[in-house]
Amino acid sequence: MIIRDYHPRDRDTVIALVARVLGEFGFESNVAGVERDLGEAHERYAGDRAGFWVLDDGGEVVGTVAIRPKDERTCEIKRLYLRPDVRGSGLGQQLYEHAEAFARRAGYDRIWLDSSRRFTRARKLYERNGFVLLEEVDNASEDNVYEKRL
Repeated sequence: MIIRDYHPRDRDTVIALVARVLGEFGFESNVAGVERDLGEAHERYAGDRAGFWVLDDGGEVVGTVAIRPKDERTCEIKRLYLRPDVRGSGLGQQLYEHAEAFARRAGYDRIWLDSSRRFTRARKLYERNGFVLLEEVDNASEDNVYEKRL
């Protein structure tokens, strides 16, 4: 398996993967504008301080992760998703490490994220990697907001 840059040809596969994962946790595929964000990923995550990557298993996309600027010193980690059959194998950690390494090279001081409390494995991954819980949001997505200083 390799982590490689997202390419526009990945669009439909990535949208299907994310919709599958969201559905697994009881979310609509377009919660919080996900479909629009993914449909425009090549543009939304372009530039020197943003990126979108896929985990490619022999030509099949099995995971994703992205970074985009939140402000000059803070980036946001987005779209960390894995197909159910590859979870628990350390691949989520690899995707996260890839994104953090990019954030460091891009000169960010902090990584910010929000993630639903329904994603219990993701929460453990973030906390294991030094993220601090800033807020538990009382919304339909049951979001937690985290930050990590680099």
